[in-house]
Amino acid sequence: MKKLQFLAFIGLSSVFFAQGCKKDDTEVIEPDKPSVAFEGSPDVKYAGTWKSEVGDATYTIDKSGSYKLDQTIQVSKQKPIESHLTGNWAIKGGNMLFKDQAGNVAAYSVELSGDKLTLTSTGSLKSKTVMNRKP
Repeated sequence: MKKLQFLAFIGLSSVFFAQGCKKDDTEVIEPDKPSVAFEGSPDVKYAGTWKSEVGDATYTIDKSGSYKLDQTIQVSKQKPIESHLTGNWAIKGGNMLFKDQAGNVAAYSVELSGDKLTLTSTGSLKSKTVMNRKP
């Protein structure tokens, strides 16, 4: 009797094991990443060091077309995150484009009024960053 129970247990376990190893019929399709072409050229009137009015971000925009972004991101109930990005920037039409080290490109509509620079994201979620030129 014990042998019969043992064989039944092994048979039942094999069925569950085989079901667990069955190939999943669901196919995962990754969405295409939207891409923005990095085009244009630097414009010296935007060169300088810019400090955001809200938050703690400083852009150093070089007339040669390179940039550096240093920022501290406040996280609720945790230590702030220090972020340092570098890459290239260019102006094309009314947009300022930033390309990071990984090749990701972000486009912002740009407005310069004296020593105030306003960048507004061009995607569906509009965000505005206002910065003042540091002396």
